[in-house]
Amino acid sequence: MSEDRALGRGLEELLSEIAGDRRSVPIANIEPNPNQPRKTFEPDELETLAESIRRFGILQPLLVARLKDKPGLFQLIAGERRWRAARQAGLEQVPVTVVAAEGQRKMELALVENLQRRALGAIDRAHAYQALIDDFDLTQEQIAESVGVSRPSVANTLRLLLLGSDAQAAISSGRITEGHGRALLAQPDPATREQLLRRILEEGLSVRDSERAAKRKPKPESASVSPTVSIQLEHIKTRLQRRLATKVRIVGSYERGYIQLPYRGSEDFDALVKALLDEE
Repeated sequence: MSEDRALGRGLEELLSEIAGDRRSVPIANIEPNPNQPRKTFEPDELETLAESIRRFGILQPLLVARLKDKPGLFQLIAGERRWRAARQAGLEQVPVTVVAAEGQRKMELALVENLQRRALGAIDRAHAYQALIDDFDLTQEQIAESVGVSRPSVANTLRLLLLGSDAQAAISSGRITEGHGRALLAQPDPATREQLLRRILEEGLSVRDSERAAKRKPKPESASVSPTVSIQLEHIKTRLQRRLATKVRIVGSYERGYIQLPYRGSEDFDALVKALLDEE
């Protein structure tokens, strides 16, 4: 079954299996779901939705469950985009449907709703599938049945997590497609895979061309630069490492190449960005 078709087991069908009641609750009494599969919310889209909510309110109630250890508080199961936009719009009360959903059902409901709305990109979808496997011991077959896709589709999506962070980021940002990601996975050598990713980004290779390139032996890196240029580049690399407080790798020459700046964790990333932008 195609992922673009309506899911075989939609949110309405899931909701029909559990009791729920609709009410209005303070938005401050709702906490986000830590298992929410969607990680990225575009600011412009949120502002557009917030403006719509200011004018018309929330037309579809948020889906929440009671927090047993926090009387009067609720955890969001599905509808985080609407919840964020409602907060941005300044709403104090929001309509909700309260359901008795726990653990696996919370994750499943959130995942199904987001997939149903095509809100998840391939990488977010892969992380959501992996969470269902790791946290709730679901098999690929069970995931496929829950979200209405084939088992091979689930398997292919999960394989995208084998890609490096650069390739995953390129898929998430839309610079390359899920098909490009599968083509990259056909190349087992990580270094060669990295070279192919650069070619896809720089040359705009199609998925088919990428698949052909993945089967060919890689071309060696560009010819070595002169000793004088190498010394100059090494000097620049040393200065950059001191300035940015991280390892720096320069590949290529003055005419063409790239600079790698690794980081570990959000704090390292923020510090690196501030250093690059020369912010205090």
